[in-house]
Amino acid sequence: MRSHARVVVIGGGAVGTAILYHLGLAGIGDTLLIEKDELTSGSTWHAAGNIPTYANSWLGMRAGNYAWRLYKDLGERVDSPITYRHTGAFWPAHTEDRMALFHHLVGLSRSAGYELSMLTLQEMERLHPFYEARGGASGGVIGGILDPYEGDIDPSQLTQALAKGARAAGASIARFTRVTGIARTASGEWRVETDRGAVTAEILVNAAGFWGAEVARMAGDDIPVAALQHQYLVTEPLNALASHRDSFPLVRDPDIRFYLRREGNGLLLGSYAHDGRPAWPGGLPEDFAHQLFPDSVDDIAEVLDEAIGHIPLLATAGAQRFVNGPIAYAPDALPLIGPAFGLPNLYHATGVQIGITHSAGIGKAIAEWITEGETEWDLAAWDPRRFGNWATQDYAIRRAAELYGLQYAIPYPHRLLTSARPLQRTALYERLAEKGAVFGQIGGWERAFWFAGADRPDPGHDGYGHLSFRDDEPWRAAVSGECAAVRDAVGVMDHGGFTKYEVEGPGAAAFLDQVFCGPLPRVGRVRLSYMLTPKGRIWSEATVARLAEERFLLCGPTLAERRDFDWLCRWLPDDGSVRLRRGSKRPSALLLMGPKSRCLLGRLTASDLSREVQPWMSVTELDLAGVAVTAMRVSFVGELGWELHLADRDLARLYDAIVEAGTDLGLKDFGSYALNAMRIEKGYHGWGADFGTEYTLFDAGLDRFADLGKAAFVGRDAVLRQKEQHAEWSFHGFVVHDSDADPLPGDPILLNGSLAGYVTSASYGFRIGKRLALGFVMRGLSEEGGEFTIESFGTRRQAICTGLPFYDAENRRPRS
Repeated sequence: MRSHARVVVIGGGAVGTAILYHLGLAGIGDTLLIEKDELTSGSTWHAAGNIPTYANSWLGMRAGNYAWRLYKDLGERVDSPITYRHTGAFWPAHTEDRMALFHHLVGLSRSAGYELSMLTLQEMERLHPFYEARGGASGGVIGGILDPYEGDIDPSQLTQALAKGARAAGASIARFTRVTGIARTASGEWRVETDRGAVTAEILVNAAGFWGAEVARMAGDDIPVAALQHQYLVTEPLNALASHRDSFPLVRDPDIRFYLRREGNGLLLGSYAHDGRPAWPGGLPEDFAHQLFPDSVDDIAEVLDEAIGHIPLLATAGAQRFVNGPIAYAPDALPLIGPAFGLPNLYHATGVQIGITHSAGIGKAIAEWITEGETEWDLAAWDPRRFGNWATQDYAIRRAAELYGLQYAIPYPHRLLTSARPLQRTALYERLAEKGAVFGQIGGWERAFWFAGADRPDPGHDGYGHLSFRDDEPWRAAVSGECAAVRDAVGVMDHGGFTKYEVEGPGAAAFLDQVFCGPLPRVGRVRLSYMLTPKGRIWSEATVARLAEERFLLCGPTLAERRDFDWLCRWLPDDGSVRLRRGSKRPSALLLMGPKSRCLLGRLTASDLSREVQPWMSVTELDLAGVAVTAMRVSFVGELGWELHLADRDLARLYDAIVEAGTDLGLKDFGSYALNAMRIEKGYHGWGADFGTEYTLFDAGLDRFADLGKAAFVGRDAVLRQKEQHAEWSFHGFVVHDSDADPLPGDPILLNGSLAGYVTSASYGFRIGKRLALGFVMRGLSEEGGEFTIESFGTRRQAICTGLPFYDAENRRPRS
């Protein structure tokens, strides 16, 4: 085995070999892959090998479409045979809500540049000679959706082909080699100890599948990876298939919760119609390569009768074999792909539940991280740093088990997962619960999403109350009241888990001036500013408060806390002139918003809170009811208001004082749903929704935040080039008419029936009584007052392009 390589990849399944292959395509051949057994050991060898392009997000659709395009002629390119059948797939629907979801996904695929389409019952039966849409005891099929790109591939042949292509580019592969330890050298390289010697690498990639958490721990990181059992059945050969050589589509019935396709002259049937079952509740075994778990016939039997109702041919089939093996899950069922937190040149590529499909896109992404420092696609949703220390192994197992049961469930946007909660709570958790708070989880923190009061519904497997895409969910009336209170009186929100960083030292201002594209605020002032990548794409945002000449407080997105901290550390000077602290001495935060907020605070302090002394976008130190507070006059809801940052120990004391002082002013608690609705009314961009690494400042309409007169900032050269070019997109608001449902992200925006753009955020604007959407339109197609349509759940609704903000267009209320 080699003693040095530029890149070492640990794990020889489809993901690890795809990374090795893509590094070769990128010109990096000085690579070594280490596999403790044979290639494909773990999950790859027993995978069903389906390659779906159907997904609930752009990122998932892109990964699936990239996979089939890469795999379709990979065998020919590397001269390694791969059995790959392109059959297409359809998904039947038994309910109107499922049909609504399918209509949305057709629109989502259209806005992403793909071609899912709706199917009638007759079309499904014409596509599949053994399928009966009208059969079954579970209720008739009422329609379906077609994925024309899906197929199935031999996972072992795919892995061997990727490995062969990587070897041709210079890669080495060490099989039957066990990693026993990982350490950083004094020079910053990675030293990987194995039972066949040690290898030193500049860059290390953890692609160890369900062993990913163990490999991460060796390297000094903790990531949440669970392994669950998943089973499918392969029937004996059937005469009807032996005499029918034409291919037919794979069937995925999400309401009955099975998938079925041809396997030779038999059928392969897999099911998610049972509770998620941890693979090894007591911990990972020392040796597990090509083993399987015992057959669980009852799991298949639960859906077999219903499946037979639609595929009668199954009734004539005997079981040839069961395949019950482990698959990896992260706690949100999305992969863990990208840089490790706080450990330079370590990348994770693990926790991949749809491994054969996603391995291609993962290989592409990791190669881009290594060679370019950023990726073509926005991978924030897959970034492993979205989980903190709160995501323990127990949490990962319990949450993954819940998600397994929801694998085919309708992904309602307001479903609240209930397993392994609560974890992180503020001191107000019990108080708010007594007031009827319905909590959701953000970054491990319990945060009140809405307040149901005495009508608080009982939690169930689906969260709280009736789930729907329409306006009949139970939270809407309560949120309307919360927004009205913030508009007309005053509201308070406990914002647990606020991301904060403290920056100080003689070089603090120069450091932040380099990292942020905008000008720094003066002492006592606050600015919203953006961090850009070297290619001029938007990395993240932060509210920058200047507490003293060389002392700053930064507040950013909750889920980006680790990700953004790594980004800040990347640009820190080496001379010790800057002290960057993750977190704050005052980690708690209360948002006090509304026209009566000044009056309320005036009852708690002797300080002058007037507009002249504490204007909009200012920061000051206040004593409120004997509590020391860093008070920022900023508002994400577009009202007069303050963000109050304080020590955890003082949170309950200050909250109680605010409640007592505000009772006669109409004070009301509000939650995250109201906060989001009000920020959309103001047209404020949301990280992860309305901007990210795929957009420039000019695309997103945020170029006013850049100071191009500064001598230097990260991405400045790229921004100057972009300024001389025409932006690809323009960001706009739309008032949507005659609709009983909020559009979903990715819904197409049409002009004269042709695709013009897509929705990024939407909500009913409770303060103004209008349904609103934010989104991108191709540059040059939009103008204020222009008539568009938004295709939502299969229906086209009139949408009028309007200036932003929708609410308080002159921004007088927060400045009052």
